[in-house]
Amino acid sequence: MSTETNTNFENNQSAETHSDGTSGGASIDTTTTASAGVSTGDENASIGIEASVKTGTEASVEGGLDGNNVYVEASYSDTTEAHVTVEGQANAEGFGASGTVDAYVKTGNEAELEVRAGDEGVVANGSVSAGTSAGVDGEGTLDLREGSVTAGAGVSVGEQVGIGGGGEATFVDGVATVGVSGEVAVLLGVEVDLSVSIDTNQIAEDAAAAQKLAEEQAAEAKRLADEADRVLAEQAAEAQRETERLAREAQEEFDRQAREAAEAAAAAQRETERLAREAQEEFDRQARAAQEAADAAARETERLAREADNAFKDAGNQIDKGFKKAFKW
Repeated sequence: MSTETNTNFENNQSAETHSDGTSGGASIDTTTTASAGVSTGDENASIGIEASVKTGTEASVEGGLDGNNVYVEASYSDTTEAHVTVEGQANAEGFGASGTVDAYVKTGNEAELEVRAGDEGVVANGSVSAGTSAGVDGEGTLDLREGSVTAGAGVSVGEQVGIGGGGEATFVDGVATVGVSGEVAVLLGVEVDLSVSIDTNQIAEDAAAAQKLAEEQAAEAKRLADEADRVLAEQAAEAQRETERLAREAQEEFDRQAREAAEAAAAAQRETERLAREAQEEFDRQARAAQEAADAAARETERLAREADNAFKDAGNQIDKGFKKAFKW
């Protein structure tokens, strides 16, 4: 017994055309898809649970020849949809059983067409839908050595309008297949599909054994589904705890860096103020020194002027005395 989990995210932005001489086609895909799932099982039985969300536009057309058969396939989808799908299968020698249940919510527009005709038979299917719906689809297949029977049914509710249907009657490599399908959706949607394939190269041996095996594996599938739910819940809780821890660490680191930045800014402010004070003090000191030098120069100038005036007066007196003496006044 092994258990596997998976997650996936895809953002598609593609467009392409192709041709190989007998067939060709074109497609465009602008969808975004995210999914997560868990599966468990062994060689005899398995179950898988997957949740997915998809939104965007897809369109494609294919046509051409396949041997002696001609085919045309076209599809368009502009939807947003979420699915939870459970798949289970069980095998034993000569027979097996499998089933799928899909719970979904879908909104948007879709259209599909398939026509195939030739020496293998005729297949024709088509559908169109618009609006919003929520529903559950189920399909089961019983495989025997001589062939298989597949039946499906679904129901949906919502503001939707849709119609579709188709049928096939083919015979390929000894396997004859007859199938019909139909869908009508106006507020309440009902879909029914039935396909029967018979391998004319083999003989049926034990359908009752297949039924018993299906019941046993259905019980096992339920047990595995419960276990898968528990594992998913534990993983989600662990992921939440880890996210909260990383958020706390990121906030603590942000706060630490903010404190360091604030402290550095405050230190830079204090240093700037200190340098400004020292520069102002030096300016004041130099201004005082310059004023003192100017005052000293002014006093010296006044002293020299007084001395020069005194000397000029003394010289005048001496000259006057000299004139008086010369002329004997």
